[in-house]
Amino acid sequence: MTRLLPLVVLASCAAPIGHERPDAAIASDAAAPTTGRFATTQNADGTFTTVVDAQSMTEWTYADFETRGEVAATAAWDLRFQRFHISANGGVSGTGGVELAPVIGVAFAAATAPATGFVTDAADSDGDGLPDYVLDQGDGWYAYDAGTHVLTPRQVVWIVHTDGGATIKLEIKSYYDDAGTSGWLTLHWGTLL
Repeated sequence: MTRLLPLVVLASCAAPIGHERPDAAIASDAAAPTTGRFATTQNADGTFTTVVDAQSMTEWTYADFETRGEVAATAAWDLRFQRFHISANGGVSGTGGVELAPVIGVAFAAATAPATGFVTDAADSDGDGLPDYVLDQGDGWYAYDAGTHVLTPRQVVWIVHTDGGATIKLEIKSYYDDAGTSGWLTLHWGTLL
């Protein structure tokens, strides 16, 4: 008996992108996305790994770290994700009072909350028509390679004061899934005591 199996050929090519969309590259170092737009699993050490589906160019994925899940835009939320933009529920983007502080040069396990240096979403300062989202400010959360169009997360631990009053530490591990699809952020995070 002969079986014929369908052959599926997948092909993709990416044209160079401009500065306004530095996220169309193909690269991979993240775990494969799981079901849902904010899928969280607990790690053996008590921290969490979350895969965020931020592929939409028009819709945000709203996240609440206390419930470890996606919430509606009208609910209490901490961070929201749209492609490579990460916004906080504070400042010009919301009333939740969420603020973040970058901790540089410290391993995730050793990171603690600084006394100062917290920021949140601010008004547009560069004339691009977008607010200055909290993780886009300063050097931002990623390095962009104009030759390869790859976004690489910077080695920063972000301390987050959430809408619900918790303090967490968060690092962005990847922006791509195993197939190289952009807009799939892998986050590693845990609650600070």
